Amino acid sequence: MVRKLLRFVLFTALALALLMGGFVLFAMYSIRKLPWQHPVFDTTRPADPGPVGDKGVLVFSKTNGFRHESIEPGVVALKTLGAQRGWTVVGTENGAFFNDDYLQKFKVVVWLSTTGDVLTPDQQAAFERFIERGGGYVGIHAACDTEYDWLWYDQLLGTHFRDHSLFPHTPEATLTIEDKTHPSTTGLPATWRHADEWYNFRKNPRTVPNIHVLLNVDEKTYDVGETKGMGGDHPISWTHNVGQGRMFYTALGHTAETFTEKNALQHIEGGIVWAGGF
Repeated sequence: MVRKLLRFVLFTALALALLMGGFVLFAMYSIRKLPWQHPVFDTTRPADPGPVGDKGVLVFSKTNGFRHESIEPGVVALKTLGAQRGWTVVGTENGAFFNDDYLQKFKVVVWLSTTGDVLTPDQQAAFERFIERGGGYVGIHAACDTEYDWLWYDQLLGTHFRDHSLFPHTPEATLTIEDKTHPSTTGLPATWRHADEWYNFRKNPRTVPNIHVLLNVDEKTYDVGETKGMGGDHPISWTHNVGQGRMFYTALGHTAETFTEKNALQHIEGGIVWAGGF
């Protein structure tokens, strides 16, 4: 009996050791392969976009980190919207698009759920010049989970992504408009329900000078989970003027449904209109 018990204990210990060893090797391999551990930068300039017109919108969706499944539906929705509104919408995931010659063709650049480090120092400098000389920036969802080491970008946004609750992952919550006169909120209901991945931020953008909050999410209407949320005051969309340029950010956009939902898409459309001066 003792021998059987001993064999069982030894067998169980060996099985657990092999299981844990396999898990460690898998984890090490996976981590080593994670794209945001080894960001890929684009240095070969793509083809010139040609004439863009006076309402050019560049949609930039490069990811060197987590990639949202909503990106492709988002690009399609923005191109459809552009066709309806008379905008020239060009999509790219090539960071080398960020040069003075190409950027000057556009009124606004949409960062559509970009993640990780996506631009080289020269490309960053070109984008800084674009904004400070009067260009527009629209950040959607994971645009705040991008370029953590680029101080200018953090100052442009006013903050960065911190975390989000996991259980549930995309709960439905109540959004409340704070500025009903902004193009991104005009015509929307004072409150509405929306399901999304509710981002918490490293610092509350409301505390940052010159940040203007447009929209907040009511933390009492969803389970903030283990993250504890933002402590009750939870801005979800805001604007910021940098130099002569305009910055609009919205945390909406984790799900593909964002780009078919009337209120959410109208909100994003208004942000592009404002940032581009259309």
